[in-house]
Amino acid sequence: MSFLLLMIALSALAYAPQWLLGDRRDYRMAMRHGMAGGFVFTGSDHFVHGHSRYVPMLPEFMADHAVELVHLTGAMELAGAIGLVIPLAVYSRLGLPNLRKWAGIGLAVMLAFLVIANIHVALQGGRVQGLEFGDWYYYLRPFFQPLFMLWALFVSGVIWSGEPRVSARRL
Repeated sequence: MSFLLLMIALSALAYAPQWLLGDRRDYRMAMRHGMAGGFVFTGSDHFVHGHSRYVPMLPEFMADHAVELVHLTGAMELAGAIGLVIPLAVYSRLGLPNLRKWAGIGLAVMLAFLVIANIHVALQGGRVQGLEFGDWYYYLRPFFQPLFMLWALFVSGVIWSGEPRVSARRL
């Protein structure tokens, strides 16, 4: 939930200049920057507080590779954040496909796997250092994962992009 509040605050911050100064009102861009900012924060935190905050969240069957998994997810969060905010014109100039969509898909898949850690913490009654909330917080966290997954897919243009659908069948 703290990640959600961070993303909303950063999205509002990204949208404010558009609302105040311009005639362009691109809420998808603002939400994309909000999510990217949230993942830069949490991805960096995986390296700074990995042992104390994230390793204890993992279930026993992942214990042998816990540090590597925490660093991998941190790197994925940072890569996904970068992929979300690189302008499409840069991909085009470099002759690359639209990697923004792949960043959104990658983040959504990673978030799906993170449900394992969130459920583990809720069921074990554990605590996460730096997130000193009541038990209710840990029970709610897994239910927010689908929202984050949809957010990633939406802001990357994978779903509800406004692009016309192409029918495979011609009349």
